[in-house]
Amino acid sequence: MQPQLLCKLRATTRMHLLLVEDDTELARQTSLWLSEAGHSCTWREKGGAALIALGTESFDAVILDVGLPDMDGFAVVEQMRARGFGLPVLFLTARDNVADRVRGLKAGGDDYVTKPFAMEELLARLEALQRRAAGSAAAPATRHIGKWTLDPIKRRLLHADEKIELQPREWTLLEVLLANEGRTLTKKFLLEKVWDIQFDPGTNVVDAMICRLRRKIDPPGQPSHLQTVRGKGYVIKAVP
Repeated sequence: MQPQLLCKLRATTRMHLLLVEDDTELARQTSLWLSEAGHSCTWREKGGAALIALGTESFDAVILDVGLPDMDGFAVVEQMRARGFGLPVLFLTARDNVADRVRGLKAGGDDYVTKPFAMEELLARLEALQRRAAGSAAAPATRHIGKWTLDPIKRRLLHADEKIELQPREWTLLEVLLANEGRTLTKKFLLEKVWDIQFDPGTNVVDAMICRLRRKIDPPGQPSHLQTVRGKGYVIKAVP
């Protein structure tokens, strides 16, 4: 990459990034580019080492390869979300088929860049993730759904001593639903707004995440806040 291009791409706000990549030369070059663009970077070759690093350092985002020697990137992000790490994850991988892209998003990823990649695209996508996270952090903290109070800073639901962590994609889905409270939203609309997918991937990605979100927000044995409108889509009613 030319010096003048790196100058144009220099970040306005520094990010501390976790790069998980087993290709030593690619990791070295990517780390160099990120550094020249104004970011700092910690590199790990394996998924297990990355999970340890997440517990010892504070990161703004993760750049995650899928084909790792000890576990695939999908398993890494699933473990991240299970452990409560809500920071954005950008998959960086040679796998470019639709099924893998959808699987990565369903696992808890936020974006997907295929190899070989242009560094300017990677930087632009990182900045977009950063803006999205900053927008969520600036959201009002007084929104409610049923018994739950929404905490937009940590992307979780609170009630008395209870707290439920939401994955980034679950949080985005809930935000979109609440922004359209009382309105039936089609699967096509949700795919575009939550997953940025402009086509039907032929999977049940929307249904699966609706079910996960419903299990988290709905009280047992009571009517659901998140209702299915047969043949049309989904609607949320925040206040019982």
